[in-house]
Formats: sequence, structure tokens, C-alpha cells
Amino acid sequence: MIWKKTEIDPSEVRELSRRYGIDLLPAAILARRSLGSPAQVRAILENDPKFLHNPFLMPAMADAVERISSAIESGERILVFGDRDVDGVTATVLLVEALKELGAEVHWTLPEGEEGYGLSVKAVEEAAGHGTGLVITVDCGISNRAEIELAAGLGIETIVVDHHNPPAELPPAFAVVNPKLPGYPFRDLAGCAVAAKLEWALRFSQGPFFGAPVCLIAARPANGAVAVDAVRLVNLVETGRAMELVVPGMVPLEATRIEALAAGTEVLVLDAPGQARLLAQAFPEASLEIEDIGPLVRQYLPGLAGRSLLAIQSESREARYRDRPPAEIDTLADLFRSLVLERERERLAPALRRMDLVTLGTLADLMPLVDENRILVRQGLEVLRRGERTGLRQLLMKKDLLGKRISATDVAWQVAPVLNSAGRMGEPGKATRLFLAEALGEIEVLVADLFELDSRRRTLGESAWQAALAQARESFETSGGRCVLVHDERIPRGITGIMASRLQGFFKAPAVVVAESGDRAVGSIRAAAEGFIAGFFSRFSRHFTTSGGHDFAGGFSMPRGALAGFLSDYAARIEEMELPSRGEEVLSIDAEVPLAYLTPDLAKVLDLFEPYGEGNPHLLFLTRGLRIAQCELIGRRDLSHLKLLFDAGKSRWPGVYWNAAARFPSEFAVGDPVDVVYRLERNTWGSSENLRLNVVDLKK
Repeated sequence: MIWKKTEIDPSEVRELSRRYGIDLLPAAILARRSLGSPAQVRAILENDPKFLHNPFLMPAMADAVERISSAIESGERILVFGDRDVDGVTATVLLVEALKELGAEVHWTLPEGEEGYGLSVKAVEEAAGHGTGLVITVDCGISNRAEIELAAGLGIETIVVDHHNPPAELPPAFAVVNPKLPGYPFRDLAGCAVAAKLEWALRFSQGPFFGAPVCLIAARPANGAVAVDAVRLVNLVETGRAMELVVPGMVPLEATRIEALAAGTEVLVLDAPGQARLLAQAFPEASLEIEDIGPLVRQYLPGLAGRSLLAIQSESREARYRDRPPAEIDTLADLFRSLVLERERERLAPALRRMDLVTLGTLADLMPLVDENRILVRQGLEVLRRGERTGLRQLLMKKDLLGKRISATDVAWQVAPVLNSAGRMGEPGKATRLFLAEALGEIEVLVADLFELDSRRRTLGESAWQAALAQARESFETSGGRCVLVHDERIPRGITGIMASRLQGFFKAPAVVVAESGDRAVGSIRAAAEGFIAGFFSRFSRHFTTSGGHDFAGGFSMPRGALAGFLSDYAARIEEMELPSRGEEVLSIDAEVPLAYLTPDLAKVLDLFEPYGEGNPHLLFLTRGLRIAQCELIGRRDLSHLKLLFDAGKSRWPGVYWNAAARFPSEFAVGDPVDVVYRLERNTWGSSENLRLNVVDLKK
């Protein structure tokens, strides 16, 4: 392994430390990971939901909210149609729970058994037979043009709530809510997170601020003139801005952009008497009706009462994350948003109580833990740790996680696979009912069923792996290392995704797994290289009936009779694909920790950068000169791992080094001084917890 510690500019580290009030070590890690922009730092440091992006930045969100609200008011039957994986299940549960709380007549369904991905003709026809007026697809629907057209023909309107890559031509739904469409600032939300955004927007729509435009004005003297800045907001989203420098009496209000922004709105200011004097000075012939938000600030944000915008700005958390120094109008807009969110806190609170579902779906779907995903997952982990959801609490109890400090890694590796097994084995309804059930007896049965399904899934997966490995090796060699493609009747369609992930990790190359079932062939593809899957679909799209997915995970289907033609075309064109980059593994070290600084306080830095996972790998530290005080072989099946004790001078640190037994004692022995690259982690055993070094590599 190559150890790499990127050189960084000390002045950049000091500036990050000063600007954001953090110690030099986390500032250095931010710099080394190239996370120094205000938006990136905000995602690391903040946990407050007010730093989440506004759902109404998705262009169709307001339309979706109004249509759903109309359905609720009229008692229209609503069907939520989801996907079979954890993301689809949690999105379905989230929206069903939310709609029921809002008074809707709501039902749900998911693809069961051998049914394909996405909205189906069968589901549409059954919905029509039950008198459904509105179908909401979650974690699917973006590629279901034909089914949505069929629904329209049967008198059903459709709202698509999805996060998969949109096609060039969107389906003819009433509204398509998708963060990958232009307008939303973060494209990598999970499907359940998009559903959560929809719930937030629905709850916001029940308050007085929905759809009501407001104009915020901040005027100030400027060398004999008056600077008048204005921002127009709708649903807390900025829809217009104007900045005018007015010589008193020289320009009428109607000749400025201010008048257009204020037309038809409530005009809000802070410190109405002072603002009225300045506006009268700027526009002596005009009468602009203004309202002071000061009383509401005193009521809902008492800590800011009586303070000027400049005083508020000097301590504003929002201000320090702007790319440019904020103007007073920016501070006023931030203040108004905070005021509204605080006033609406109780109305919006139920949406935050469902963040456990968002965390499960986000981690299971391998969404990158950057931007607002970090806040969503942090919020959800707190809900998970409280164990408020009965079904999930029973599952955590069986996994011996209840009452412990559950991490994103615990969720991804221990909880999500059990839930995912339901969909992989064709019974996603069991996972869905686990979340929705209230009776303890039913929940206990469902938990037992899920663990049984997970056991069967692992057995099938191992059998399929053994059956496919020889074919995979041959495919890898034939392609010149470009790709691995496996197709076998013995591979259950429900495990093609996990098989493709495992093959990708094993061969360090894109992997395609195709299962043959009935008259269909269904495939999953996994790739680490950005753009590979899009290129794959473009190259072979003529063979597929359906295809779609994310940048690094996708799926497709075709008639079974088309499989031979696809395989032939693949073999003929494999050399068109680029070779994945390979080389010796590089360990990117985040920080070198001297012996004297290797103390339990290092855990504070560890916690700051949590949650770890896709897009945010665990911190890697390097400490030189540790001495091996003890070393023993450990392992359940064979003694292939090492349990270590390191002497750091003033302290001793336990460590574990997985799959390294062959290196001891030929490469290092007890008493040797060593340089160690490690992940600091919390090790829980029973009711106790301690810090240990999870060794990634060491050198004598």
C-alpha cells in the first residue's frame, strides 16, 4: 500500500480555523479533503434542519402539494406505489404515514414476487378498479411513460416522486418531483429523502405562508443617497431581487425594480419607524405600506429582539457559510426564514420524527454522505437511537443494537441487509408492514420472517456466487479487465444487485449480472467509474425494454428471447469500453497524529466528521513510533486476524488488524516500534465501549 498525505497550505488551515471557530486539526482535515468551500464546511459542521435545502426549489413541488391537498380535501383515494428495496419501502412507509396523519384515504402497494421494477400495468388497472384518483410513485416512476399514459386514460392522475436519472423526455405525469431536475441544488437525495421533502412541503402548505409572496426591504443611508435592497420570497424561496441607489426625490418608486417586487405582496422590514423614514426620503411622492417583523422576532426569536441587522449579521451562522460577504438584505431574508421555521416548528415537527426512515433508505441505497444527506442522516440516527418505532425497535433488539450508539456503519451493514432481504426474496410487503404494524404480536412474527428471509438470501447468494465465479473470471479475462458479465438461470433475480456489487469489489471492474426468469431477463449493473453506466445503457439500449438507475448503480430488463442478441452485441463491442484505472492501493491519510496527541480527545474529531460511508470515507490517521506491546491471533473459523496492544508512551491503545495473521511475526513482532495507519473507532462489547485503533496498514 502507498501512504499518501497531501500537502496543504498552512494559511488555508488557519483561515478555516478562524472563520468557522474550529481547532486546527479538523481544519487541516477539511483542507486535505478539499472541503473548504462554505457549503462543504456547512455540511460538516451543522446539524440543524434549517440548513436543509428548501423542498420548493424542486420546480414541481408546489404543484404536487396542491394536487395532493386537493385529493385529501375531497376524500379522493390515493395509491402510493413504491419499489421493493429499502429505499422504496421506507419512502412508501414515510408517505403513507404522513398522508394518513394529514387525513388522506391512502393505500399502498409494491412489486411482489417476480414483478418488475416500477409502476406496472397490473397496478394501474387494479388502482382504477378500486376507484383511485391519484397515484404517487416513490423511488420509481421516472421511466414509466406508458404506464402513466395508461393511468391517465383510466382517469387517474400521477405524481412521480423519484430520484433516478431522468430520461430526456419526462413521463406525462401531473407533476415530477426529482432532485436531479434543474433547480434543486443537490442531486443525490435518496428516494425516501425526496418523499420526506414532499411531506415537509405538504405540512408547510397548511400554514399561512404557503404560496403567499412577501417582499423584504432593507434601506440604509449611502453618502447622501438611500440604498434600497429588496428580495421577493415565495414559500421561502427567493424569486426576485433588486438593489437600487436612490437620490432622494430623483426617481419615482414606479420607475424602480423595487416597485415590481413589492407589487401584490406584503412588504416586511425590521425597525419600521427607521425604514419608513428612509423610504419616505428616497420616494417622497410614494406611499409604501410596510409591516415590521420585530414583534414576531421578539415572540419567536427573543435572543435577537431589538438588534439591528448588522448586529444580527455579525453572529449569524447562515452568514458565515455564504460565498460572499452578506448584505443587510441577505441577513433580513435569513432572519425571516428562521422566523417562519420557528413559528411553524410544531406543524413541521412530524416530518422530523420520520428521519429514521430517511436514514435507512439513504444508507441502504449508498447515497453519498455529503451536502444535506449528512444532516438528514444525523437527524435520523438520533431518532433511531431513541427507538421510537416499535417494529424497528424489535429488529434492533434482535441485532443487539438497541440502547447502543448506533452508527451509519451499523445501519448499512447490520440493519439494511435484513430489511433488503424482503425485497430481494420477492416479499417487500413484509418489510413495509413491519414499519406500519402496531400490534406487538404481528411485529414479532414479521421480524422473525425477515431474519428467515435474510438467511435464505445469504444461502442463495453464496450458492449463486460459487456458480457464477468461474464464468465471471472468464468474462473478466475475455474483456481484458474492462467488465465482468455473468448470466445464469441459477441466479435469483432478487440478488442480481448484491451479486453485481460483490463482483465489482472482487474484480475492481464494472460488473453486470443477468437473471433469467420466466419470459424476462433482468439485469443489475454496478460501476465505480462515473459515466460508465450511462455509456453502457446508451451503447446497448436497443436490447432493453426498460433501463435506468443512478450514476453508479443501474438495472435493465428485456424479453428473454433478446438476451442472446444482447450477449452477442456485448461481446462484439466490449473493446469500446475503457479500462478501469488500476494500481497499488493508495491510503489517503487525513492527519498525522504525534504520540503525545494520541489521546481520547481525538474522538471529538472522529465525531465531527460522522456519519461515514459513501462519499465520506472514515478518517485515516497516521501515528509513528508506536510500540507493539502485545499481539495475539484471533478469529472464529481460523486465526486469521490480530488483536494488538500499542504502547504510546503515556497511554496504551488496543487495536485490531484484520486478515493480517500471515504478517506476524515475519514482518513485525512484539516489542517492535511501528508506524501505523488506522481508523479510530468505538468498539462496543456488551454494555461497555472503548476506543481502539482499526489498523489498515503498518510498517516496522
